[in-house]
Amino acid sequence: MKRILYLFAAFILLLGCGGGKSTYVVKQYIPEYSPPVVAGLQRVDEAIRVEPFSTAQAFAGTAMVFRPSPFELASYSRERWRVMPGDMVTDFLLRDLRSSGSYKAVLAWEDPGEGRYVLAGTVAEFLETDGDKGLAARLTADVTLLDTTRREIPQRIVFQKTYAVEEAMKQKSARALAEAMSGAMKKFSGSLMADIHRAIGEAKAAKAP
Repeated sequence: MKRILYLFAAFILLLGCGGGKSTYVVKQYIPEYSPPVVAGLQRVDEAIRVEPFSTAQAFAGTAMVFRPSPFELASYSRERWRVMPGDMVTDFLLRDLRSSGSYKAVLAWEDPGEGRYVLAGTVAEFLETDGDKGLAARLTADVTLLDTTRREIPQRIVFQKTYAVEEAMKQKSARALAEAMSGAMKKFSGSLMADIHRAIGEAKAAKAP
């Protein structure tokens, strides 16, 4: 009887170790949206370089983070962003600025050539929140635009600003978070593009005789 029990236990162990294939699949998401169209952007005969945006340590990974309660962060177990938030934001800003056709050139950090203006920043928040207005995707970024032709560091700062954007989610799921984050990214990109163009225009007007 004991031998039969031992054989049965061994059979169950074999089934658990290699008797079947795992069905665990991790889905990967990335925002999708068309480049924002900002009215009134005239072409500027300047080049702008976009440096890679860094990511705050709390979100420095591919986890799709949500806040279930104050002081607590969690993430979806079987869903991930395709790349880190800072990398996604950098890629979309490059695409959107180039799509606007408002500059002589929009350069990535690895592109040859120099740009008078340099855009840099940090993604401070990239998560799902559940506040008074319900579920929403929240994107917060600290952005600095620099003029490299200025000698003194304080004078190089054309503007520095924190952007905080939220977009309502249709339901609680990783896909809904990706969809809402797409809307938040489009709003952020459009606002930033307008501010960059306005700041460069004001800087050029201030230097004009």
